[in-house]
Amino acid sequence: MNAKLSLLTEDALTLPQAARELPGKPNPSTLWRWTVRGIGGQKLETIKIGSKVFTTRQALSRFIERTQEPVRS
Repeated sequence: MNAKLSLLTEDALTLPQAARELPGKPNPSTLWRWTVRGIGGQKLETIKIGSKVFTTRQALSRFIERTQEPVRS
């Protein structure tokens, strides 16, 4: 979990909501795995409030950008 996330200035989503917004609609457990284990050393930024875990649209965009390999020509 990452405290850098700002729920007041970014568009907050629960992990199931975030999963529904991504192409291919991955299972919310996939987003949880990105939070806990990450991909290539990069983890999805999240914050826990009570029993709910939140991320943001902006955090998803940052995560996707950081985990993409450069296209080789």
